[in-house]
Amino acid sequence: MASVQHNSHVLAARYARRAQRVEQATRDELDVQAQKVARVMRARVAKFRSEVANSIHVAETGPMEKTIAPGSAHARYVEDGVKPGGKGLPRFFDPASADIVAWLRDKAFAGVKRARKGSSAFQAVELALRDRYEGLAWHIRRHGVKAQPFVEPTAREMAGPVAQALRAATMAALTAGDAGARQ
Repeated sequence: MASVQHNSHVLAARYARRAQRVEQATRDELDVQAQKVARVMRARVAKFRSEVANSIHVAETGPMEKTIAPGSAHARYVEDGVKPGGKGLPRFFDPASADIVAWLRDKAFAGVKRARKGSSAFQAVELALRDRYEGLAWHIRRHGVKAQPFVEPTAREMAGPVAQALRAATMAALTAGDAGARQ
């Protein structure tokens, strides 16, 4: 009686190892590429106090899926701009206006020496700052704010390199070891 021998168990083990290598290599490369995209996005965003840039983070939203997005509340206004009309800025003494007041103080009074609180020089600077703030609020209400997109251009720029890197990592995992791509 003749018997038939086969090596299907050997091939099945090879293919299982290959699948594990491909999955691990793709997952590792995806982590690297997500951090690269986040780095490019942080470099592209307009910076003042780096709040929006520091809020950009990578989140795992599913298996083999990453989301790179800013976490700051006003990142959407930087990306899309602000249309004319609407409420505009909060009042000058409102704590919500602290960031824009700090930006205006840095831009308008960069070289001015800080005066002692309560002095007439301090009050003069505060009045001038308040007047400039009200003018800025009027201008934003009247004309809006120009968009400074950073998410969409980064996505367009990085789509090709990310796809190439993932493809290269997958091919390297397929051809590595005892289970080449040609089997």
